[in-house]
Amino acid sequence: MTPRDLVTRRIVSRAKSYPTFDLTPFDVSGLDARDAALARAIDHAVARHWLTLMTVVDRHLDQEWANLQPTVQAALLVGSAQLLYMERLPDHAVIHEAVDWTKHNARRKAGGLVNAVLRRVAALRGETRGPVDVDVELTCSELPRDGGRVIQLTADIFDEDPGLRLGQQTSHPAELIRHWIHVHGWLTARKLAMHSLVHPPVIVTGVSGDATDDLLAHETPGFFVYTGPRESLEGLLGTSESARVQDPGTASAMMLSTRVKPILILDLCAGRGTKTRQLLELHPNAQIVATDLDDVRCGVLRKSFASHERVRVAAFNELAQYREQADLLVLDVPCSNTGVLARRVEAKYRFNVDSLVAVRDLQRQIIADAIPLLSPNGHLLYATCSIEQVENQKQTEWIAQWHPLETIDSTLILPRGVGDDSPTMYRDGGYAALLRRS
Repeated sequence: MTPRDLVTRRIVSRAKSYPTFDLTPFDVSGLDARDAALARAIDHAVARHWLTLMTVVDRHLDQEWANLQPTVQAALLVGSAQLLYMERLPDHAVIHEAVDWTKHNARRKAGGLVNAVLRRVAALRGETRGPVDVDVELTCSELPRDGGRVIQLTADIFDEDPGLRLGQQTSHPAELIRHWIHVHGWLTARKLAMHSLVHPPVIVTGVSGDATDDLLAHETPGFFVYTGPRESLEGLLGTSESARVQDPGTASAMMLSTRVKPILILDLCAGRGTKTRQLLELHPNAQIVATDLDDVRCGVLRKSFASHERVRVAAFNELAQYREQADLLVLDVPCSNTGVLARRVEAKYRFNVDSLVAVRDLQRQIIADAIPLLSPNGHLLYATCSIEQVENQKQTEWIAQWHPLETIDSTLILPRGVGDDSPTMYRDGGYAALLRRS
């Protein structure tokens, strides 16, 4: 099986379920290292630029995109992603394999359609220039790429309406772009959209800056951009118990807890334990009970902290025994992920008003179920990876209205790093608030 065959089959399943993506890790175990890297790169390019690719391809179709078979959609997405976003791949090889794959997996005549469309897509490419000023709107014939560069297309592909055009060029639903413009204004909305096109760096903390030559000092003290091979990262993280991969924007949420001196911390949405490790570092005298709603993540937590004397991993249904005992209750709740779209590229496609209301209600249920665990003088640290008021400021207002808690500190961080900005400037966005019993 070739890398293009493997990734196209994966995109077929995603085309059938769009805008919901299957997040199962991409299994490339049957490929050698070079082909595996190519398959991952194609898969990543399609996921990051899905709506942009749809827009470009749709301009060259005689029928509606939605009427195409998922197999044909996948072949067009995979082919156009390589032609527009991946350099040093010969056009003829990309087009030939897409056509051949279509003939064997869809209607034979569909191969002619794929051939014609991809040749037109290839002909769109003009010169590539950059860096581009993100403060200036792109024209209808400009396609933004990574590293702050732009391809000058040979035709006006994108919509004349600035909002629709921004969404098409950066692969965001129009509803999300309109929402950002309304809340943040044009310039910030454009920077947020462009931020999600950035390939986020691997950022580590809890390590010595002299541990390896593969570390660049981040502008946030104590954090470093790791530039070495992935196979060496595990060894670096093993040099210290506090060493971890963590974005400085995400880490800032837990820093609010330094106003508290807890003895017992309950970390109820611990995920894979990154913030749990940060809490251990911030509160050396505290015992931590960590859990997660997801059983798989709980299993990862148990393995990670199996021998740690200050961390106990409990099942979610075991938490009742800690009623009114938590000095610090940490709720890093599920959210829309709009602060981390560069890392969670699939999350932007799910955004709409209904989904935002649904996740808000889930957060409120988690909050209401968790508050009885607080001690009489306890503090609640509420955090999200979202930049949406509905999930952030409005939630803490709701907590204060319906529960005996008041906000004593909060922080909203917008994502940073666009275009050709140095990776040492990069950060994710998010929100955190520290509340205490009133």
